Amino acid sequence: MSLSHLSRDAVDLWNEWQIRSLMLLSLFLQIFLSYFGIKRKVSAARWLGPSLWIAYLSADWVATFSLGILARSEADSKNWNRIPVFWAPVLLVHLGGPGAITAYSVDRLNKLFLSRLLQLVTHVGVVCYVLFRLWSKDTITSVVISLLILGIIKYGERIWVLMRDHEDSNGSQQIDFNVRPRNHLDGIKSLHDAYLLFQALETLLKNLDLVADMQKRTYDLVSVKKAKEAFQLVEVELGFKYDRLYYKVTMISRVRVILRSITFGSSIFALVSFSTKSNDVYSRNDRIISYVLLIGVVCLESYSIISHLLSDWGMIWLGRSKTVSAIVSRIKYHSRLVSYSMKRKRWSRSMGQHNMIRAQSNKPAVSKILKKYFSGKWNVDKRKEVEKELKELIFKQVLDKRSRYDPSTADFNCLQKILAERGDQVLRSNGLFPQIGWSVADVEFTQSLLTWHIATHVCYLDDSRSNTFQKTQNGVRSSRSLSNYMLYLLVNCAAMIAIEPSEKRHADTRNHLLRLLRNARNEVKPSINKTEVKAFFEKLLENPSTMLKEIGIPENLEKSALLDGCMLALSLQSWETAVNGWSNGKKWEMISEVWVEMLMYAATHCRWKEHVHALSQGGELLTHVCVLMAHLGLSKQCPPVLNTEVEDREKRFHVFLDRNYICV
Repeated sequence: MSLSHLSRDAVDLWNEWQIRSLMLLSLFLQIFLSYFGIKRKVSAARWLGPSLWIAYLSADWVATFSLGILARSEADSKNWNRIPVFWAPVLLVHLGGPGAITAYSVDRLNKLFLSRLLQLVTHVGVVCYVLFRLWSKDTITSVVISLLILGIIKYGERIWVLMRDHEDSNGSQQIDFNVRPRNHLDGIKSLHDAYLLFQALETLLKNLDLVADMQKRTYDLVSVKKAKEAFQLVEVELGFKYDRLYYKVTMISRVRVILRSITFGSSIFALVSFSTKSNDVYSRNDRIISYVLLIGVVCLESYSIISHLLSDWGMIWLGRSKTVSAIVSRIKYHSRLVSYSMKRKRWSRSMGQHNMIRAQSNKPAVSKILKKYFSGKWNVDKRKEVEKELKELIFKQVLDKRSRYDPSTADFNCLQKILAERGDQVLRSNGLFPQIGWSVADVEFTQSLLTWHIATHVCYLDDSRSNTFQKTQNGVRSSRSLSNYMLYLLVNCAAMIAIEPSEKRHADTRNHLLRLLRNARNEVKPSINKTEVKAFFEKLLENPSTMLKEIGIPENLEKSALLDGCMLALSLQSWETAVNGWSNGKKWEMISEVWVEMLMYAATHCRWKEHVHALSQGGELLTHVCVLMAHLGLSKQCPPVLNTEVEDREKRFHVFLDRNYICV
């Protein structure tokens, strides 16, 4: 066989299977997005974001490209391999997108709404053109009409979701605290309470102020909870926000039930109609592919309905609907559904960990191209679960801060001072501010963060050499996990935590340590092993004065926090024996409280936009702390006090009048 014959056979094979393979690929992308679109809500895996982004873009491109091929196909009733005409409406169903991911990010919601509206008109027009060209006497009309109805509804639903999110970002929303669930199960009540908090959160996310009554209601609702219950409420309400942004699911209504019934019925009717009329119309391969496509449509629609019913929105509907609740109770699944709903994860429940000391010996960084174009968490040593003890520590300190502020006095200067604390209050309460207050006051926040990160690592290294040291005690675990988490945020989510530019300080500190480690062995290698890092700091602990002089601050690394971190660590370690009553456990308790205060400072100074963006990547503990503080009245979104700028303006106005520049 000649090369020309092989080439011609390959072209014929491609022409025959081009549209067929694209149809199967389009279905695969819909299944992938449906399954993993839900996973990104609860997973912070590095590969998930880029994979979803590629699949999200590819799904629309493949479906649109396939429509173009169908539009160029020829209608030939004598050709046994002619393409089934109802494949065009199937592509319209795929373009409607899965319920699990209507948008990839919130940045382009406004543009997406207008573009999707235009695309709906265009794609429906192309589908109608394909039907007109390929229609024949053998066309199964019932299948075409069913799928066309299904496709238009699903595409229209996608546009409605984008329009809803667009209106949510610009409009206002009334909060009805008086609507109570008909069902009295604790789980249903908790979901209802979380939904009320979500409505208050929507006001805050629009950078609007909570009125006094609304703020009091949210405070009364959260303050009486235990730490676990309070964080669970925040988790559920942030899950509501994620659903509003990225899911088609929302509060179940009569209209939605009708539409879901139509779409599900249309998918079943199309499959049944095809199974009874296709034997004498299409080839065996096309019948198999058509069955796969139609079964895929039915399965995706069923999966969407079940996911909606088992979602938090479905549980709220269950609690509010007396009839539905009674029916479900009779079949003995009511309490099980509620219990399952409350135990389900709504975010990753984990913290990224990045230790600058260990990072010197890690593998080379991931490709800069991946870091530039995909917002995954690439510089992560590991992820650590947010423990119950840490939640209790955070909740306790949040309540302590709230106890020092009384909203009824309208003393917002007091509130601003409380929100500005980033460890200084803890040091003052322990009588340490005169000695080490320089590490948290009158310096940039990133400088404080890096200083305490280094000090925490050095203190842990020194204490680990003692046989009596308990590495698993709460203060040690909380301090280390928060220290690594805050640095992880600084490196991977700088927009969330860095009020001022942070790249220079972190880079200088890292390069400063790397230079010292390399100078110690008089050679240059691409990486440093952990043994050398450990030996360097052990030498610091054994001979502090000599090593501090050696560390110094090079001229080209003037923003390094390494020297400050080492001095702070030596101070903390020396007080354990020098100060009466200062035990190792008390020291680590104090360090953990400093880190919690830094966490709260970063949470309240991060923009809401960044918090919302983090929801699409598994969520952040920082966001949960921010929302928790906001519901308790510790938020920058509280009504501002008349500052000196306003007072100065009034003075200038009166001076202007006194000088008779204008006539009154």
